[in-house]
Amino acid sequence: MSKEDFSCCVCLNNNNSLTLNKLSKKDENQLTILSKLILNIPEIEWTIEHFICEPCTNLLNIVHNFREMCLKSDFTRKQKNQKIEVNIHKQEIDKDSNSEIVKTENIQLDCKEDSDSVDISDNDVKNENSQNIEEKKCRRTRRNRKFEFDCEKCSKNFYSSIELIKHCVEIHRMIQKDVRPFCCTRCNSRFGNSSNLVQHIKYHDAVRSNVCSYCGKGFITKTDLKIHEKQHLNKREYECNICKKSFNTHKDLRSHKLVVHTDPLLWKYLCEYCNKRFPIKSNYDCHMRRHTGEKNFECHLCNRKFTDKCVLQRHMRTHSNIREFRCDQCDKEYKDKRVMQIHMAKIHGIGVGEIKLPSKEKKYICHICPKAYYAKNKLTRHLYTHTGEKPFFCAVCNKKFNDKSYVKQHMKKTHNIESDNSLYKL
Repeated sequence: MSKEDFSCCVCLNNNNSLTLNKLSKKDENQLTILSKLILNIPEIEWTIEHFICEPCTNLLNIVHNFREMCLKSDFTRKQKNQKIEVNIHKQEIDKDSNSEIVKTENIQLDCKEDSDSVDISDNDVKNENSQNIEEKKCRRTRRNRKFEFDCEKCSKNFYSSIELIKHCVEIHRMIQKDVRPFCCTRCNSRFGNSSNLVQHIKYHDAVRSNVCSYCGKGFITKTDLKIHEKQHLNKREYECNICKKSFNTHKDLRSHKLVVHTDPLLWKYLCEYCNKRFPIKSNYDCHMRRHTGEKNFECHLCNRKFTDKCVLQRHMRTHSNIREFRCDQCDKEYKDKRVMQIHMAKIHGIGVGEIKLPSKEKKYICHICPKAYYAKNKLTRHLYTHTGEKPFFCAVCNKKFNDKSYVKQHMKKTHNIESDNSLYKL
């Protein structure tokens, strides 16, 4: 990472005298700076790794407060001046003949605070009748609308999902629950019902308007936001009935049962290359990309590509200053949750049975000298001493080193800067 990465993301000022705030910083209403940036300037893709200076933070607060005031005043103004058109069905019942006469009137009501011309109880009845009429119109419109359903096996067209399901079961011998009548026109993904298709289309539009109040991360749907916020609350309300282990979401519990308590021979996803089985489709997809060599996830900072999104996210933390995982025993901070868990297991003996500790065998051996290492990255850095390669450099003066620890020492002694991984790169 360059020196500019530690400047204000708004004014780009990197003056050492400026106070820089993390975008995860919250105000008195528990709203993060990142949330305000996303709400007020949605045209820019803001990331939590950036910083913002104090003057720009104050300016953002003014803009945010102004926006909130405008929205509130607009709502109040509409409440006062809005004119509502209602269709009122008056029902007159003849007590003698029990016949019903329906009369329709179109009445425009001026909804002002000082208006006493409309009786409250009558108004409630009129509004209820209006809603009933609108609902009937919607139902009638849905009935008249025609959908086409294509069979994924033979491409035959149907005007009813029921007809398509019947066709697939009888002609193609498919299981009913495996038939997915609703098809996305953008990517040809198929779904069992229309609501799942509607949710899927939202991901194509990729509007992350649902912002987490804890960390400022944006989500496409409210459901995704609720699932994410359960991780922050950490209530673990879903308990496994087999081993009594608890989880934050039903999806996590389901994945646990598939992985831990289901016979691997019953796992649904089978690799066509090596016949390995997987319980979850995302794991299967990631495994298949390793066979094909497909790398669709690219780091926008160093252009490295990865086969899996979670690997990219783990890599992105190497470019960041933020250490969000803290050991509650010694307050040591880590960028990666798994590294923190290994620390707690090795140093404090907490969670030893829950996490797999790194192997103690030095299986990575140098082919030039007899040295061996526990981890592959340690061997890679050792090989730099043989080749003379110096891939690590100081972001201030560009001096190069063959080990990142030397960059830390150099930054502290020469430039009086407390460095971490974000100040040098491969």
